[in-house]
Amino acid sequence: MFPIIFVCCRVFNKSSRSFFFLVAVTVHVRRTIHNFNLFPSNNKEDPEEERIGIIATRFYIILIIIGLIILGFYTSLLKHSQTLTVKKPSLSKFEELHSMYASTLNCPCSRFSMSHSRIMSLRPRYHSICSSEFIEDYWLTYFADVEKDVHAVELVSSDFRVIGQAFFELMRTLCDTSNETIENALKVFGSNRLVTMYVLSRTQFNIETMTRLKLFEQQTISSLLNLIQLICSSIKTNQIVEGMFTNAGPKSKYDNETSKWSFYYGPRNYYTNSCSCAVSDECSRPVGFHFQNSTSVDTPNITIPGLFFGCYAIDFVLLSTLECLYEKNCVKLLVDNYYFDVVGLFKPLNSRAVQIQPLPHGNSRFYPNTTINEIVSEAFVEDWINSTNYTSYYERCAPSQCTYTIQKRLNIDMLAKLLGYYGGLSVILEIILPALVRIVLQQRSKRKQETKPIAIPNELTM
Repeated sequence: MFPIIFVCCRVFNKSSRSFFFLVAVTVHVRRTIHNFNLFPSNNKEDPEEERIGIIATRFYIILIIIGLIILGFYTSLLKHSQTLTVKKPSLSKFEELHSMYASTLNCPCSRFSMSHSRIMSLRPRYHSICSSEFIEDYWLTYFADVEKDVHAVELVSSDFRVIGQAFFELMRTLCDTSNETIENALKVFGSNRLVTMYVLSRTQFNIETMTRLKLFEQQTISSLLNLIQLICSSIKTNQIVEGMFTNAGPKSKYDNETSKWSFYYGPRNYYTNSCSCAVSDECSRPVGFHFQNSTSVDTPNITIPGLFFGCYAIDFVLLSTLECLYEKNCVKLLVDNYYFDVVGLFKPLNSRAVQIQPLPHGNSRFYPNTTINEIVSEAFVEDWINSTNYTSYYERCAPSQCTYTIQKRLNIDMLAKLLGYYGGLSVILEIILPALVRIVLQQRSKRKQETKPIAIPNELTM
């Protein structure tokens, strides 16, 4: 029994000593913190000065912590700029820098200008009619010198074998004019120059070159259309009579007073809906094959799909479509009816013309029933094949150096600034705080004395 009690007492004594030790340490730490003084007075016996130092120390620690937090937050947001230079960067290096520092990268070109032909190319792909057999000489013999005896055959002017020659010859002329206009414009465009003071990125280069190519396409087509429009306007304004009298025909009139005949040209009015070339230049009528005894006002005995002739030869082309030339059966109709109502009266058709093939259907943005006017408005161009050479552009520009700016949030300089701010703030607080606390306490003491009630002697109250 006694050994157990003895052991319990020893354990209790050890626990008590540990507890009292912790209490003593806690009290000591608390007293140390409570009496912590960074501004001790020379007079250790003056409790007021000691109190001022303790209060100033507490304010000092609080203000230092607040100041460091503010300065640390400000420093974390503050960015430090540093400009770097790369000498004679390669294309791959430039693109790497541009991907990382696009907003600050600056690479002056050593050669500011270069011709378009060095860095871009443009070629048109024309409509198949401009490279087809239908504008070749052997097909045009279909209409030239076909009669064995010019007095034995008399066809109306609206017969395909008569008027068709104007259609295909004018089609060839328009194709040649388009090709010549575009080729001349391409030569001028190739000699024009791109001027850049600083290296363009690949994206900027593509945008710039595509803009120039599109502008070239628009201006070239516009110049061709203006030329065609000028020719058409000149013909119609001057009222030139067509060789086949499609817009006007010879007429005669007898004058009873003078007993004389007068001859003049009058407008044709045998078009669809009684349209007259005197009041409209959009008159049209279908084209086909006629019997020899037909008149100009008769409807063709065999109509050719898509072909309509108008007041002028140019209208014949612009109002028509190429749908017949796309169809094998329709092309066969043209060949087979070469001898329509004139068997034995025409010379044999050229063997190559007999075997002519229709236009290919595929790889065209124009439908077969698209009017030729719409095709001409695009200068017979199916599409533009363009290419750009950024590598050639960069080599020509040849920047001698590139500069770029990087941003750093924290470095040695900023850390030094932060420590400098701390040192300055610490010195200022050490000078100001003790004096400021002393003044505040003195003012507070005076106010307490002024508000303290004054005791009145009993004798005076009696």
